[in-house]
Amino acid sequence: MRLIVVHGLHGSKSSTRILCFLAKLLKASGVVLLGNTVSPTIVEWLNSSCDVKVFGVLGECDSTAVAVALSRIGGFIECKCVDYSGVCFLGVGLSGCQRIPEESVDIVFSSLPGFEYTCCEACSDRVDNVVKSTKPKLVVTGACREPCFDVKKHVFSPGSMRLGFLGLVEFTENREIHVRILNIERVITRSVFSPNNISI
Repeated sequence: MRLIVVHGLHGSKSSTRILCFLAKLLKASGVVLLGNTVSPTIVEWLNSSCDVKVFGVLGECDSTAVAVALSRIGGFIECKCVDYSGVCFLGVGLSGCQRIPEESVDIVFSSLPGFEYTCCEACSDRVDNVVKSTKPKLVVTGACREPCFDVKKHVFSPGSMRLGFLGLVEFTENREIHVRILNIERVITRSVFSPNNISI
């Protein structure tokens, strides 16, 4: 199973179309929006037109309309555990998860990096409390401009969509998790010049 993780669509229709193209090209089964999506229409369009399951949490630029759009399609993961194809994950967004689930999860998706659980600048202690309670194998955060990965803490950030980055989270049959940083321009260039030989 493959999930594309993206931060900062900021209501851009062209970025959303590129995301949809890449989801199909990379055979992703889902897209996780790590905040700052801005437009509920984007959520609805991704869900109806791209043949992927859409999940997401709220960022500082998102309104409740984005939460409503995600809820309508069963993709609002903020402060709740979701089992998707045998992988358990939890979202942390602006609400801060006052009540943290006590079950363990495979992945925590957060709109902001924590103070301790970050691979770029520290932002919020919200995610730290959730990680300590749920003990995930991987923490994926938004809000980092450049892609980064902290191997010791298992924290990954795909970087900013506006700067041309996406993240890919893959699950093997024996439940191992692999992450990759994708440069959008390179992936598209490879698909145009060698459509049968895409390797990521």
